[in-house]
Amino acid sequence: MIRSIIVLLCVVGVWSFTIKEPNCGIEASTNLIHHNPWVVYLEYWRDGVKTGVRCTATLIDSRHIITAAHCIRTPKYTRLVARLGEYDLTSDIDCVDGVCGDPIIRLEVIDTIVHPDYDNSDHDIAILKLEADVAFTDFIRPVCLPSGRLQPEITFAASGWGEIPHKGYYSDIKKIIPLPLWKREDCLAAYKNFNVPAHVICAGGQEDVDTCRGDSGGPLVWVQKRVELWGVTSAGNVNCGTKNSPGLYTNVAEHLDWILTVLELSRARD
Repeated sequence: MIRSIIVLLCVVGVWSFTIKEPNCGIEASTNLIHHNPWVVYLEYWRDGVKTGVRCTATLIDSRHIITAAHCIRTPKYTRLVARLGEYDLTSDIDCVDGVCGDPIIRLEVIDTIVHPDYDNSDHDIAILKLEADVAFTDFIRPVCLPSGRLQPEITFAASGWGEIPHKGYYSDIKKIIPLPLWKREDCLAAYKNFNVPAHVICAGGQEDVDTCRGDSGGPLVWVQKRVELWGVTSAGNVNCGTKNSPGLYTNVAEHLDWILTVLELSRARD
């Protein structure tokens, strides 16, 4: 992951809206290959050569994905491709416990919209537009945008193909990582020596259980009746998986008005 040592705080907010793409936030089965079908692997190309940069994104409708702004602003690239329906980066056809996935779908990113207030730490969020609508399957589905309010002591789930903490190598399998929500005051205390941006969620803080390099831009979801996207992997302790050093996630709910405005303008141009 493109990961900085910027520390972000946890904000437990209250929202009353309900935003749901039809059939969003539903997995086809409990088989691992069906988990998190909204997770997207980003491929970076520079002058016709695929680079080693890794970032993740999240499908929110048939044409748009959300990622971290630093995944767009930091890497040098000339072409960006979204890989949908991906599970195992090393195989052409992924199979788990007798269930095999469809061939992955690769779509060019034709537009990138970074939050206008992004300052290399706060508002670390961007929306990417794909070259064509993607058909939803058991392996490619959108997540729901957030609704209602966060509850204390909930556990999120994060996903990506980033580095395994303390191992020094990337995961080729799409990871699913349970991360408890941290209170604002506890997060501030954990990172008291850093300037803490405002629009974030703080989660994790368990030994060896963390997002890491290569997971940037990926989803932090809350699993309810439907799965909702509440955070975008942004930053954290450079030593991923350190106890009492939680991961740092852009708060999607606090950027929802901007997200909906961008989607409306994008659809109007089609």
